[in-house]
Amino acid sequence: MRPSDANPVSAKKEASLRGLTRRFLVLALCRPKLWPAMLSAAWAFRARGWYRRYPFLPLPSKEYVRWRLETAYGDPEAVPPAEELAGFLSWSANLRRQMRPERKGVAVKVAAVAALVAFAVWANLRAAEYDAVREAAASAGYLGLLAASAVSGFNLIAPIPVATFYPFLIEAGFQPLPTLATIALGMTGGDFLGYLVGDASRALAGDRIGGFRARVERLHRRHPLLPLGLLFLYAAFAPVPNELLVIPLAFMRYPLGGIMLAVFMGNMIFNTWLALGVAWLFGGGG
Repeated sequence: MRPSDANPVSAKKEASLRGLTRRFLVLALCRPKLWPAMLSAAWAFRARGWYRRYPFLPLPSKEYVRWRLETAYGDPEAVPPAEELAGFLSWSANLRRQMRPERKGVAVKVAAVAALVAFAVWANLRAAEYDAVREAAASAGYLGLLAASAVSGFNLIAPIPVATFYPFLIEAGFQPLPTLATIALGMTGGDFLGYLVGDASRALAGDRIGGFRARVERLHRRHPLLPLGLLFLYAAFAPVPNELLVIPLAFMRYPLGGIMLAVFMGNMIFNTWLALGVAWLFGGGG
């Protein structure tokens, strides 16, 4: 007999927490827009001394979660519907944003990136154990993967590539080559938004920076291919957002086709070596 079978109350608590965890994971997979709100809530409600206890993530304590559920639903073992969880996450994130000062410290951004990395590690190690999570990822399909990759592709604050979740995606039923190609295409879509930003900034600047525009356009005429080659190498091997180069190149009137081809090929190489490295580190990956 397992310990949980000997104690029905304890078994009910564990089942409730597992159900709540699955609900949050399904939300995270199906609604990438909620990631910032989820990270904000995890950090705001983190347990004291979380870094000293397994799984070493800034998450709320079980006791706190049970208390919030009891005050909201009258039952500490309740599992709220997905829509109510999404509404609470968005509402609480907006409330914290209104209450905090305008200045955003570097430490907060670093903590957000660290939390994303920790979530990626946990997902590759444990998320595949949950049938509901694997099924949610599979139901989202390659279109969902494309959308998530585009969001991660145009993200200057917390650029965590979707390829970081490669072992989990393979466990969820995705095929290696289509997965890498879809991620690269989605990231290139995010880079396309960066190109539009650079192109629009040139139009908005008008004649106010005419001298600078003339110099960069002369540079473009003198070296038409060199920056595109550098962009390819940057996208292939630099673990930082491509927009840092795409936006200036768009401002300098480099052609859209050349920039998109360079970043797509670079994104393919970047995601391939990243996926293989993550698969080697965590195991799996096909």
